[in-house]
Amino acid sequence: MNHSVLVLRVLALLCSAALLAVVSTSARTQITAPLPATYDVKPGETILSIAEKLRPPQATVNQMALALVRANVPKFQPRSDVRLPPGTTLTVPVLATILATDAATAQRVFGRLWRAEQHYAAGLALEKSKDMFFAFSSYVEAAKLGHGLAQLRLGQLYDNDFSGFVKRDLQESIRWYEKARQSNVQVRNQGPRSSGQMK
Repeated sequence: MNHSVLVLRVLALLCSAALLAVVSTSARTQITAPLPATYDVKPGETILSIAEKLRPPQATVNQMALALVRANVPKFQPRSDVRLPPGTTLTVPVLATILATDAATAQRVFGRLWRAEQHYAAGLALEKSKDMFFAFSSYVEAAKLGHGLAQLRLGQLYDNDFSGFVKRDLQESIRWYEKARQSNVQVRNQGPRSSGQMK
């Protein structure tokens, strides 16, 4: 084999090895790049925009959003139109937690949560405008989809016989309070005749 051909082959092997090292280092950097432990919500941000900003390359937006919601259940509990006020500090889950739910499941579960949130937001707006018939219907739809605050609100409505609209039903009240607890919602003044709304 001629000397120049040998030199070219050696150079090609060295270049390939160098390229593999760069790719390997790049992949390792993506995998091991640390996520921040917390994130402060900026004005106008939503859970989806935050998930897009923070997600590691291995995770989908839905995986990141679902992990963020699960890691911050109490932060989403105010009964308010502003679900993530600017300045709210969110706990950012670690990579293993984010990837613990596969992409297809995360898409399905987060999609359900997103629909539930839309029903709940509609319920809040309707209740504020004193339209309790449609507010109640919106809360029921959200609660069926697993929205903990909607479940809590139904427990309160059945508990307190709100303005005669919802007939007082202790069994229904207890059932919805229990579902809210299972959704990791803090239920204050547990049990029937608890009058307080979430603050």
